Amino acid sequence: MTRWWDGVELARVAERLVPGSVARAEAGACLLRPERAVETLRALRDDAETDFAHLTNLCAVDLWDRFEVVYHVQSLVRNRIACLKVETADRESPAVPSVTEVWQGAWLQESEAYDLFGIRFEGHPNLQRILLWDGYPGHPLRKDFLAMPGGLQPGLNEFAGAAPRPEPPVRPVP
Repeated sequence: MTRWWDGVELARVAERLVPGSVARAEAGACLLRPERAVETLRALRDDAETDFAHLTNLCAVDLWDRFEVVYHVQSLVRNRIACLKVETADRESPAVPSVTEVWQGAWLQESEAYDLFGIRFEGHPNLQRILLWDGYPGHPLRKDFLAMPGGLQPGLNEFAGAAPRPEPPVRPVP
């Protein structure tokens, strides 16, 4: 049975490995300081006690006033899994350090978070949109995406390169 590391327990280990790395701890996750995140995640990967060699998932969460980048990491040898987070308070230009140097698999997952949330991953080797085309207006998983100029809209009116939709016929009022 896989053992889930408690966030408080994980914070103690992270602080031992990289002093000053933890911003706060919750029952489900350990929140890292952005400026120490890469160093701490590398230490958690390389430490024999934790051995978090596998980045299972990297995603983002929009909490209206800030974004969280969430890292689910796993030790296949020790059969453990944990959740770590990094917050960014700047909604206009959110950025966190890239962890592609720690886990190569982060490349695609960081690109997806950038595409859908607009979070920049500083140090990413080739950060670009991978799901939507260049010029797509906004980032569709942001909570404020539908509040684009012009009022509430269900995303785009048409796809790039698609023929314009014909106007519906006007029916006289009886």
